[in-house]
Amino acid sequence: MELTGNPFVDTGLTTLAVLAGKESVNDLDFEAIAAVFGNGDQLARQNQSLKCFTMVFGTNGPLTQPAYKKSGKNEEIYKSIVGQLLEISRTEGQSGPRCDLTGRITNLDFQAVCANALSQAGVPVPDRKWLGRDWVPLGGSLGNDAQSLPVASRPLHVSALALFALQYLPLGVYLFKGKLSCYQSTEEELSYAWVKNIVERNLERLSLGQSEILGKGMGTAGAFDLLMNCFENLSYKPGTQALLWLFSNSGAGADCAIEEMPDTALAFIAKAASASYNSEVRQLIANEPKDSRLQMFECVRAARDYPGLYTYKKQAGASPEFYEFYQREIRGATQEGLNVARKLAQLILQEDPRRRKEIQKPEFIRSQSGRSLIRKYIIAHLTTEEYHKLFPSERHPIRTSTAAWEQLRYYLTTPHPDARPIEPPGNVMKTTHPKIVQIAETYRDIEPRKIKDLLNRMAMRKIGVRWLQDKFCRLAQEHKDWNLGDWDEFVCDEDGKIVAFELLFQLRLYLSNLYREVTANGKGEAA
Repeated sequence: MELTGNPFVDTGLTTLAVLAGKESVNDLDFEAIAAVFGNGDQLARQNQSLKCFTMVFGTNGPLTQPAYKKSGKNEEIYKSIVGQLLEISRTEGQSGPRCDLTGRITNLDFQAVCANALSQAGVPVPDRKWLGRDWVPLGGSLGNDAQSLPVASRPLHVSALALFALQYLPLGVYLFKGKLSCYQSTEEELSYAWVKNIVERNLERLSLGQSEILGKGMGTAGAFDLLMNCFENLSYKPGTQALLWLFSNSGAGADCAIEEMPDTALAFIAKAASASYNSEVRQLIANEPKDSRLQMFECVRAARDYPGLYTYKKQAGASPEFYEFYQREIRGATQEGLNVARKLAQLILQEDPRRRKEIQKPEFIRSQSGRSLIRKYIIAHLTTEEYHKLFPSERHPIRTSTAAWEQLRYYLTTPHPDARPIEPPGNVMKTTHPKIVQIAETYRDIEPRKIKDLLNRMAMRKIGVRWLQDKFCRLAQEHKDWNLGDWDEFVCDEDGKIVAFELLFQLRLYLSNLYREVTANGKGEAA
């Protein structure tokens, strides 16, 4: 047997494969399916117990139709119809139009199937029975175009195999963001593992007398946990694509949405599982806020920073190892840049112990006074290479990523002990503007005290754009490639507005390193 491409039918088929003890849908045959179905008692009991059954098929089907339930004939009618569908599915595929869901050739007469079951149960047979959403999720109904997929000019034509497989859909779905969820992936093994986890957990719930399916009240954490379980026994294949189909078929609000699982997110979850971060991830996601935007699953999917990594009130946040793993894999940070952030945070905490409590408050790093203090330590302790590893620059205007501030916040506030040695950054490509280097290098042969005086004035913000203009004009007289257009690219943003704060700070850092260099070479003494 093969997957059909329809997410609802394929989930039903995969559920059947799991119940039959098969490793994939490809191993499934009609003998195995018949063994799972038996006389239909177990299927009927399970679907009556599962609250999600009416979310899948509404309340007008034979198993839940009030009139049939009142007469006590509902199970008998349901089992008869489903049993007939199984028998018909064995021989269909020879003639007839194609199934609207799967493309399978079928001559199924659904009216005849229903009429036979109803007459055997001694229940009046309607003149006509159309296939609608009581048998096909989101299938609509003839004469009512209000559904998500209205049948419009004719009723749906669906194969017996598809209708039979759909009866196992409720056991294989998961509740995600208040809707039922089906999973599709370009890797069949991953889809199978996903459904297998859900089926086994839903069966366990049923055995304990619980009617709610997996996912109720779990936010997106349950989906993350499911994928972690899948990748504990599977290897990630680069380029894997996956979709979550979210749907509801009950009431007037029947709808469907598709959410993508980027391959970067799948790769991260797979690597986290293989790196044995399973227990830590589960601990982090156990107490997530209800807002899905702040939950790890959504942050990973959107490549955003995850708030749960950071210390907040009684929550200790992530370990340094997992924090750095997340920043590298999801945020694109480099290990060298993270090492610099850790080094700088340790220097600040060691040299300013009296302010330790203040510094470790989450809001400190976001305040102007907090960032001013950190910049002083950067000037005093970091090389230009280290700075550019921590704060890689972009130009026009010169600006840096804000991610480094959050990385510093983590290392300043984490209560996790970290005795790992800090490796210095290797040879790196400078991301600073070359004109910053050219301006700073004009001071190389000047007395160190004059460089020190310039640095002091920069620290007190007595050096600004006017001074920079004067330096630029003097160098423009010496270098033909320095012109008005270069000035605009050097200090202005896309709208022509002067934005010079980061430029001046990088110039100050370069001069500070130059001052330490020339004094170390004996040209003067550091003050």
